[in-house]
Amino acid sequence: MADTSQIRLTELSSTAPTTADTSRRASFEGETGAEQERSPSPPRDRKVAEAFESYPDGGFQAWLQVFCCFSIFFTTLGGIYAWGVMQDALFEIGVAPSSTLSFIGSTQATLEALFAIPISRLVAAYGNRRVAIVGSLLAGLGPILAGSCSTSVPGLIITEGFMFGMGQALCFFSAATLPSHYFLRRRNLATGLVYAGAGVGGAVFALITSALVKSCGVPWAFRIIGSIFTAINLPCAWMLKSRSAKVPWRRKEGQEKTKLVEWTFFKDLRFVLLLCGTSVALFPLFVPPFFLPLYGTSLGLSTSTSSLLLAGFNLASALGRIFFGLGADALLGSVNSLVLCLFSVAVSTLAIWPVASSVAPLAVFAVVNGFCAGGMFSLMPGTIAALFGSRKLPGVFSVLVTFWSPGYFLGAPIAGYILQAFGGPDKGYEAFRPAIFYSGGLSLMAAVLLLGCRLKETREWRKI
Repeated sequence: MADTSQIRLTELSSTAPTTADTSRRASFEGETGAEQERSPSPPRDRKVAEAFESYPDGGFQAWLQVFCCFSIFFTTLGGIYAWGVMQDALFEIGVAPSSTLSFIGSTQATLEALFAIPISRLVAAYGNRRVAIVGSLLAGLGPILAGSCSTSVPGLIITEGFMFGMGQALCFFSAATLPSHYFLRRRNLATGLVYAGAGVGGAVFALITSALVKSCGVPWAFRIIGSIFTAINLPCAWMLKSRSAKVPWRRKEGQEKTKLVEWTFFKDLRFVLLLCGTSVALFPLFVPPFFLPLYGTSLGLSTSTSSLLLAGFNLASALGRIFFGLGADALLGSVNSLVLCLFSVAVSTLAIWPVASSVAPLAVFAVVNGFCAGGMFSLMPGTIAALFGSRKLPGVFSVLVTFWSPGYFLGAPIAGYILQAFGGPDKGYEAFRPAIFYSGGLSLMAAVLLLGCRLKETREWRKI
C-alpha cells in the first residue's frame, strides 16, 4: 500500500498546477490574495494526496456509473443524432419542407441549453437519480405519442420536440458531469466513453429507424423507438449515484443564498472566449447529421445507403469522443485537444463536403467530420476543469450550455433555409454548397476563438 500511495502521489504531483495557474483560478473563484494568506492550508503534498484519494478513479461503482451514463446518452442524444433519418422519411411523405422539419430536431437539442441552469439546480437539490427517472419517462413518452400525430407539424413539435426534448435535457444533466465525480487521472477517458454513447446510439438508431419506417411505417416507428428508449433509460437512471451532497432548492434561514448564475465568470476573458467559441461552434454542429441523408438522396443514393452514411458519421463520432479523450489524458490535454478538434471539423467541412459528388468522398467526409466533431462535447468537462478548477465545473458548464441555445435552435434551420433559397434538394448536390460553406465558416470562427482562449491561458507550448 505504501508503494502504491507513493506512485499515486508522484503521478499527481507531476501534473499539479503552476503557481500562476493556481492564482489565476483563485482569482476566477473570487478569492483575494489576502484571504488565501489568512486561510490555514495543509502542506502541499498532503493536499495533493487528499485530492487524489477523494476520487475512486476506478472500481465497480465508478465504472457502473460510466455504463449507465453511456446507456442514457445512447438513447437520448443518440435519438437526436438519428433524427436526420426520420426527417428524410417525413419529407418524402410530404409532411413539410426540410427547413421546417429541422426545427423539430433543433427543438430537441435547444431545450437542453435553454433549461441548463434550472435543471442543474434540480440535479443538485434532488439528485441525479430522481431527475433522470423523470427525464426517462418523458423521453420515452414523447416518441410514443408522436406516433399518433406523425402527419401534424404542431403535434410533432409538441411530442417529439418539446416532450422528448425536455426528457433528454433532464437525462443529459443527470449524466453529463457524473463521471467527473469518480475519476481524476482518467477523467477524459471516462467522459469520452460516456459521450461515445451519443455516437453509437445515433448510428444504431439511424439503422433501426430506417428499417422500422420501411417495415412498419412512420407512426409505428415512432412508437417502437419510444418503447426502446423507456426500456433502456429507466433501469440505468435508477442506478445513478451521485457523490455530491444535495443542495436544498430553498435556502434555509441563516444559510448563504445560492446564486443561480455566477456573474463573476464574465470578468474572466478566458471564460468569455470559451463561451463565444463554443456558442458559435453549436450553429454548424447538427448540420451534417441532419442533412447527410437528404444530401445522399440528392445524389441519387437509396434511403438505406443514406442511412448508412449517417450511421458511419455517428460511429466515427463515438470513436472520436473516446480517442480525443485518450489523447487529452496522455498527450495534449483537454484545451489543446478541443482547439485541434474544431479546426479539423472546419477543414473537413470546407475541403471535402463541397466536392463530394459520389458515395466514396461523401463517406470519407462522414467519417472524418464525425470523428472530429465527436470530441467537442467529451472534451468540455475536462477543458472547464483545466481552466477553472473542478469545483467550478457544474456552474461554468451550465452557463455555457445555456448560451448554446441559439446555436442548437437556429443552426440547422438556417442551413435548411439557405438550401431552400438555392433551389432545395431537387436541384442536386450543388444546391447544398452555400449551406456547407455557412457550416464550415462558423466552425473555423469557433476554432479561432478557442485558440484565443488557449493563448490567454498560456502562450507556452505545454499540455493543458
